[in-house]
Amino acid sequence: MGMVDRATRPRLRPLPLAAGVLLTTLAAGGGAAGAAAVAAAEPPSSLAGEHRQQRQVFLGVWALVDNTNNLFNVRLSADGRALSTSGVAGTPFGGSQNLRPAELLERGRWQPWGNGVRIDYADGWTDAILTGPGGLLQWSWAPGDDRLQPPTNHGRAVRVSGAIAAVVGVYRFRAVQDELPPTTLSLLSNGLAFNTVDRSAGGVWRLRQGTVVIEWASGWRAEFEPRDQGALRARIWRPGSDPQAPPTAVRSGERLD
Repeated sequence: MGMVDRATRPRLRPLPLAAGVLLTTLAAGGGAAGAAAVAAAEPPSSLAGEHRQQRQVFLGVWALVDNTNNLFNVRLSADGRALSTSGVAGTPFGGSQNLRPAELLERGRWQPWGNGVRIDYADGWTDAILTGPGGLLQWSWAPGDDRLQPPTNHGRAVRVSGAIAAVVGVYRFRAVQDELPPTTLSLLSNGLAFNTVDRSAGGVWRLRQGTVVIEWASGWRAEFEPRDQGALRARIWRPGSDPQAPPTAVRSGERLD
């Protein structure tokens, strides 16, 4: 799941031999015929146990990059859901008008695949997080490409952990103006933030004693205490207001998953 129009990404040259060997592994464990061969070679209970172990290993938040080195995050949930959190180069200066909906967030499903996991998104793209000779890898395929052939794009996969991982994700809050639709915002693991409010919709976020503090390029400021489930309450200050004064508005919201 990239942060630019992935349909326009240039194809990479064929991968070196080590990656080709990894593709052979995937062919044995990822395709329908390969899955049948593995199932025939191992007791079903053993294969199911391996899949359960794989799910535990890959659960959580991952930092991946597209072919122009832009970061995006993806959260893998225990029930098989995947949610990416994205942005683009140039934001926060470009603002949300340069973001398509799929660049702010993208939903998908994930499952064990070969020696890693495969994430299939609603837009037809696929990301895989795999264990290779050099460590954890991210491979991406464009819609319609053969997933057992060299990927369209590839890079390193890095697990995000600790307090940062608990915050990274996509949120939705009621707008300050009651007549406007709810605001969707994404928080990335590199401290960048994006939302759907206006053209100056980029910003930065930090953790301060367990509170998320977001400074938007438009001058607005927001704070909330993150949680995995349940209602959230964001305190919002308009541009130029004293951050020690009572907030301009308090709005309810939730984290998307």
